[in-house]
Amino acid sequence: MASIYLMGHSMGGRMASAYVAENSDHLLSGLIVAGCRNNGGRPLSCKENLEEVDIPVLDIWGGKNDKDAIAAYYREELASEKYQQMKVSGVNHSFDDYEGEFVSSVVSWLKKQ
Repeated sequence: MASIYLMGHSMGGRMASAYVAENSDHLLSGLIVAGCRNNGGRPLSCKENLEEVDIPVLDIWGGKNDKDAIAAYYREELASEKYQQMKVSGVNHSFDDYEGEFVSSVVSWLKKQ
């Protein structure tokens, strides 16, 4: 069976993390969230959703965006064998002009799964 990973950016990351947290019968091998924020409570809080996720997670964010940095800071406590944070320095919320670095980071993580 092929490995299937779900990825979402910004609000898409919130929605993807909510789906995985609320659907234990999913067939996913992992979850990738980019620029995911914690505000809004469930189901919009990435932190609250990720606390319930039981598959490997890559939480990637741009270091140039204060809101993403603060959100990622509050998720640091989730660090485990299955949860990895990755900061891409100098990058804004949209990863503008750093698409290559974003893709390389995601592919590197996927190869380790």
